[in-house]
Amino acid sequence: MNNNQKVGLAEKIFTIIYTITFIFQIIMLFILKPIFYFLFLTIIGWILFGFSLYFALIPFLIFKKRGDVETGKSYTHTKKVVKDGVYAIIRHPQYLGRILFSISITLWNPVWLNIILTIVIIILTYQWTYSEDKILIEKFGEIYASYKKKVPRLNPILGIIKYLVYKEKNGKIN
Repeated sequence: MNNNQKVGLAEKIFTIIYTITFIFQIIMLFILKPIFYFLFLTIIGWILFGFSLYFALIPFLIFKKRGDVETGKSYTHTKKVVKDGVYAIIRHPQYLGRILFSISITLWNPVWLNIILTIVIIILTYQWTYSEDKILIEKFGEIYASYKKKVPRLNPILGIIKYLVYKEKNGKIN
């Protein structure tokens, strides 16, 4: 979210709830004992954790490089819509990274509380993307609205399929 935009009370409350839920889930990872343990789930958890790091950190690099960000400004101060790389597959990789991290915690420590917290985090994160899309449409207008129609919000599997189909038809992604 751009620092120049006003943040309403609802967004502040939402952010507080999300942050508390996320921190609480991390703390529970160290406090609660798993109700069962499967090595397979732990391995899947580590794989998802690796993807979560990629999706959470890549925007820092891509926006600085391709978003026409002024020197010294935060990566969030992009002047153009970035539509290549991971952004050709999904619109909100950082949010997907948060979801995958939460799921990985649940796979590492499968207790009911973590399962419930993961569901809450997924719902809150998905809702957050709606607000983010509205902000980005206001900032970039029709360019972002068109991009939004082509690229899924958080579904990388659908994003890859759409990307490959579009690329096969048109030769490149705009």
